[in-house]
Amino acid sequence: MTQSRTKILGAVFGIGMNINSIIGSGIVITPGIILNSVKSPGIVLLLWFIGGIISFSGSLVYAELAVIHKINGGELKYLQDAYPNPKLLMSYLFNFMYIFVIQPGITSAVLYSAAKYFWYIINGLQNDIKTDITDIDGWNFPFSPFGSVIFIAIAILFIITAYHMINNRLANVINQTLAVIKLITYSIIAIAGIFKLILDWEASRINWQKPFSGNIDFTAYTSAVLLIMFSYDGWNNLNYSLDEFRSVENKDLFSNSISVVIVTLLSFISVVPEAELILKDGRVDQTIAVNFFKKLFDQNKILVIIFAFLIVLSLVGTAASNIWSGSRVIVAAAKSGFFPAYLHRLKIWHNYCNTPINALLAQFICHWIFYLAIGIGLFVIRFKRNKDGNATPITFKVPFLIVGIFILAGLFILICSFAVNVQCPISISSDPVKCKQTLKVDDDPDERSENASEIFANF
Repeated sequence: MTQSRTKILGAVFGIGMNINSIIGSGIVITPGIILNSVKSPGIVLLLWFIGGIISFSGSLVYAELAVIHKINGGELKYLQDAYPNPKLLMSYLFNFMYIFVIQPGITSAVLYSAAKYFWYIINGLQNDIKTDITDIDGWNFPFSPFGSVIFIAIAILFIITAYHMINNRLANVINQTLAVIKLITYSIIAIAGIFKLILDWEASRINWQKPFSGNIDFTAYTSAVLLIMFSYDGWNNLNYSLDEFRSVENKDLFSNSISVVIVTLLSFISVVPEAELILKDGRVDQTIAVNFFKKLFDQNKILVIIFAFLIVLSLVGTAASNIWSGSRVIVAAAKSGFFPAYLHRLKIWHNYCNTPINALLAQFICHWIFYLAIGIGLFVIRFKRNKDGNATPITFKVPFLIVGIFILAGLFILICSFAVNVQCPISISSDPVKCKQTLKVDDDPDERSENASEIFANF
């Protein structure tokens, strides 16, 4: 009785869930930041396309694992099977990092970003007079509204958690509605951006005369790769709730592949017009999406407010997807007997950006360590099944080349994380004055954080 009631999810839900998980505000924020760094629209498009290929490869790897393990838990179960010795070490590490570090960190950052956009809808950007360099995120919030922004974030978290607790079908309907709104919103943004680019082609075509001639600094490209892959992150969320799907073999493969293709295409057509409009201004702080809407809609305040609200809904959808999948991992961990008792907190804050960037970046890199282990683990599981003559044949098998692409991409991304500009975040690296100011804030090397970008918090 319970099984038939819980198996309510199909391919449409899977596509919507992945779209919700992958697309946040990064599709608007990231292109301008990357183009401002690499100085080449052709390279930006190429990097974005490569990011889509890597994500698609990863989604197929997880589709095969879904066929083998038709239960909730995702990486928790795959790591248990692939690496049983030392006893449950890999799965326990994933469980600890995901439940207590990765998921709360990412979800909190998404909700905080949503709350800031919501506060902008109410009050606009000018909440205080800019008098010095301390206003580095662009929102210009004085101390007093900071508490209000946090309260809004907590309220959104409470609402999302509440409707997920009330009813599974209700949560499904709300999340799918948010996914549809998100797709329509970003489709309109992409089309409007292309139209705006065509109208202003005389000025924009200068950047396309040499589309692959840009910055020669290698760290600009490694940081760009990290930002792009962070924007694509979330394509594996379906594997956390497999035993709630009807016909896992077909639904997961279809949902994973189609959702990644949709996101890649939508991102691809959005990248250039968004980046072009932002590049002319050169401003790459956390208000970049608002500035983009102002340029796109010719300072029309009503349209800017409407699309800022749609960004809020987009971020809520991302947080909802994280909360959905996170709860499934917790249940799977409880069934496995995992009860972590120690929570490590990274306390170093970036003096200039005033955000715990080391913790945010570490969470992302730790996530990719597990992705890499999963890719290798697929080969281990295949080998074990080949040795077991009684193993049930599977209906889907990822080509060796695709698995190899996924594993090599994971290695490359981990290497990139150690090749970023640690002295100055990417978002202000084009401003030498700000770079010098942030390096002089604190002379204590033990307290100065070394990281890539505060913008990671917005995806």
